[in-house]
Formats: sequence, structure tokens, C-alpha cells
Amino acid sequence: MKSKEIIEIAEKIISGRMELDYLSSLYGTVIFRQDREYISENELQQIQSTLLANGIYSQTQKTTKEYLLRLLLDYSKVKKENTRINLILFIITIITTTLTGAMLIGSDPFLTLEGLAKGFPYAVAILSILGAHEMGHYLYAKKYRIYATLPYFIPFFIPAFNIGTLGAFIKIRSPIPDKKALFDVGVAGPIAGFVVSLFFLFLGFSLLPDLEGVKDYVTQIHDWSETGEDALTLGNPILFDLIRKMMGGEHLPMYEVYHFPFIFAGWIGLFVTALNLMPIGQLDGGHISYALLGKKAKFVAIGAFIALALLNFYSTNWILWTILILLVIRLKHPPTLNDSIELDSNRRTLAWISYIIFVTCFSPMPLYFS
Repeated sequence: MKSKEIIEIAEKIISGRMELDYLSSLYGTVIFRQDREYISENELQQIQSTLLANGIYSQTQKTTKEYLLRLLLDYSKVKKENTRINLILFIITIITTTLTGAMLIGSDPFLTLEGLAKGFPYAVAILSILGAHEMGHYLYAKKYRIYATLPYFIPFFIPAFNIGTLGAFIKIRSPIPDKKALFDVGVAGPIAGFVVSLFFLFLGFSLLPDLEGVKDYVTQIHDWSETGEDALTLGNPILFDLIRKMMGGEHLPMYEVYHFPFIFAGWIGLFVTALNLMPIGQLDGGHISYALLGKKAKFVAIGAFIALALLNFYSTNWILWTILILLVIRLKHPPTLNDSIELDSNRRTLAWISYIIFVTCFSPMPLYFS
């Protein structure tokens, strides 16, 4: 839409309840004003919601005497992106995760197609988990008319221990309308990925053979070790350990988990969920904290970052993540277009549940040599 068309639509929606500040256009923006005694906050929220339903983004501001409504013309004219790059990256990531999956179970993916195909179950599992996470964000962004790209998967492969991908992400190209939208978009990804992770964990443990079967399977890949001395070992989060015991999988050592595709993918899913639920900056957990606590969320973010920094004295696993948060993700969360809208009781409950999920999925030492 052109600027003139956006203003015309806005004027029809506002319908005389606010006055257009013609001087504002001199400063490259469009602002509607009204004295606070003549319009309520609920009415202002209704105007803003109707504008958004028509593809027009706006931001509210409250002064001592007035309510201001500023149209965000640049966002209202945002262009859609070409999705071919998303598809290409996804196809390449299918290949890299399949290659990785084959190597994790001792198959040579470069020798025969049959050897390559053995890595496909792992690829399906890990991409389902990552895809569910990102599509959770994407679908809720669409619900609130927030412009977001389809997921970008990041392929990665080296002939050594890796998971075949560096994850996936979506780009949000327009502002977040309010705290409810921020919360729903933020929490939908981790919850979706978490549920799919649980599915593959339960599936993997249900297919796990007994101890002798595990030994027979592993010895086809490498010599069996009773102690796992000097072996690369996965951390054992509270929830993973609970499921492992519940499903009778305690005979599977943590230093052999990555040879079992569905269980390993489920472990990665829990790990990714915990990473994203850290209540810091623009991580999913940061979105949830800001929606729940508003400006007070910065104190939670600072505390979480200090705890993460101190964790580096216990495990070097967190050095890179600490640097990324400090330089890229940052601690502070930007405001929404309307921060006056608070979360309802159901969303508040889900926010606290997400913190519990974070704690139970988090491992202080995700990888180490035993």
C-alpha cells in the first residue's frame, strides 16, 4: 500500500475519534492525537487491532494529556521475500543431517545409497523437531499479522562429531503488536519443538533393545566400553533422565546415546528448547519474560546472564553462547507497539510452565569427556 492509501484507510477506521496531526508529516511520520478524556485505552486498543487487521502497523504513546497513535508506514509497506532460498537451504540440510545420521550409526554414507539411507531416520527426527519449533513461531506470527519469513535451516557437515545442522530460524520483519502477541509467538516455538522432542524420545526408548542388544548394536560401530573412559558423553538433563528411567532405558550409557537416532534427536530437542528458553534478550525465553514482567524482565536477564557467565568456570561448553548473547542477542528486550496490554491468567500460567521446562531440559555440562 502507498502512504496516502494507508492514511485514508486509517482515517476510516479511526472515524473521527482521533485527529490527524498534519504537522507530523513534516517529520516524516503520521500521528493521530486525542485528549485522554475523550477516548479510552480500550477504544485505542480496538482501533489499533482493527488497523493491524487491515495490514497497518501503529504504535501508541501516552502523555500527561493525550493519547498518540503513530502509523508505521515503512512496516505497512513491507515486501514479501523470495522463498527459494528457504527451500534450497532446507534441501541441503536434509542432505547434511542424513549424512550425519548415517555416520553416527557407523554407516558410510559415501559408499552406497543404502549406507546413506540409514541416516534418514535421524534426519527426519531432527528436522521435525527444529521445523516444529520454527513453524510454531511462524504460524502464530501469521495469526497476529506479524510479517515473518518461513524458516531458514542452516546446513552443517564435517567428518567428525556434529548434528548435521546449526539449527533454524525465522526473521520477523514487522513490529510486535502487544505483549499477548509477543508471548504467543515466543512460547509457541519452544512448546511445539518440546512436544515433538518428547515424541521421538518415547519412540526411541520404546525401540531400545535390552543391554545385550545395545552391546551388539554398538560393537558394530566401535568396541564396547563398560566405563566409557575418555568417551564423548552427553549431559543428562532432569527430564531426559526421568524419561530414560521411566522407559527402562538406564542400561543405555550417556556416552552411547548419539548412536541411537531418535533418542539422540530427542536429546538435541531438549537441549535446543533449553537454549531458547533462557530468559535473556530476544531469545524465546526473553520474549516470554518481557511479556510476563515488562521492564522488570531486564533484571531477570541480567541475573540469567551472570549465572551463565559463572557457568563457564564449570564447563567450557558455554563460552561461545555467552559471547553470542553479549555481542549479538543482547540482554535488553525492545518494547511492543502497545505495552499496556497485560497477559491473562492462562498465559501467565503457561509462562511459569515454560520456566519449569527450561530447568528440566537444561544441562550444565551438555558435552564432556568421561
